[in-house]
Amino acid sequence: METRHTLFVAVLAALATWVNADAADDAKAHGQCMKNGAAGTAIEKILNSNPTKTFYEVYDSGRHYRYEIGLCSTVGDDSAAVIQYNVTNKNQKYVIGKLPDSHVIKRRDYVELEYFKGQQYTSHCHNTHRTARIMFVCDPCGGVGAPVVVEERTTSSHDSSNAHCFYLFEWPTQYACSPDRGFLVVCSAANGVGGIVVLVLLGLLVTYILLGVLYKRMFLGAKGIEQFPHIDHWRMCGNLIADGCDCLCRRKRPTKPSYAPVYTNEQLENMEDSETEDDNDLLPLS
Repeated sequence: METRHTLFVAVLAALATWVNADAADDAKAHGQCMKNGAAGTAIEKILNSNPTKTFYEVYDSGRHYRYEIGLCSTVGDDSAAVIQYNVTNKNQKYVIGKLPDSHVIKRRDYVELEYFKGQQYTSHCHNTHRTARIMFVCDPCGGVGAPVVVEERTTSSHDSSNAHCFYLFEWPTQYACSPDRGFLVVCSAANGVGGIVVLVLLGLLVTYILLGVLYKRMFLGAKGIEQFPHIDHWRMCGNLIADGCDCLCRRKRPTKPSYAPVYTNEQLENMEDSETEDDNDLLPLS
């Protein structure tokens, strides 16, 4: 009995070690990104949409710096989640934020992921640690999306204010949109004025047909095709279109010969005699 009890305890200890190892690996992989309820939902959806892609590469507008951004994952040694590389100086790089020091906040119109405890500034920002902020903003037509460099906000070392320094990234994605937003309308607006006009016309057409069918069915007792609003008008339009198509495309028009016939003298005399006889037939009788 004691041997069985010892074996059972050993099995439980091994199982607990395995579970704790998985939990530690998950915490190392995701930090606090996935532990904030609704705030982490947008990030979780992006991760689930492409599980194999956990970090992104992006350049600033002048292509002076390259950034590697981990989405709840590390991109280098020392638990770095965001790293800045100098394009011209290959040896210069800075850790902007670390994964264990991450935080997710759900704002009103966006989700913000922050990485803290990056390398310290040496000449400005009061020698504070670098911080990365990633704003996941709603873009219904953007799909998963990708990060974009917005700015590096810094303050002078002589500035006595407590302004916070950080690197700001924006990530347009459909997964940051609230369910109650009109995705179709926003997408049409993104596609230009033409998309809005087409959408409005389609909406008016559907409304016209539905209301017309309901009115003729309930108040006029129409059945079948007669329920369609203004059916006689549309039939007449169909006939006019058919007539126009027949006139333009199907009507056989007489063609004139491209040359004048040549007659001999004998044929011309016969034609003159025939015309004279026809004229005599038309003379009144005396």
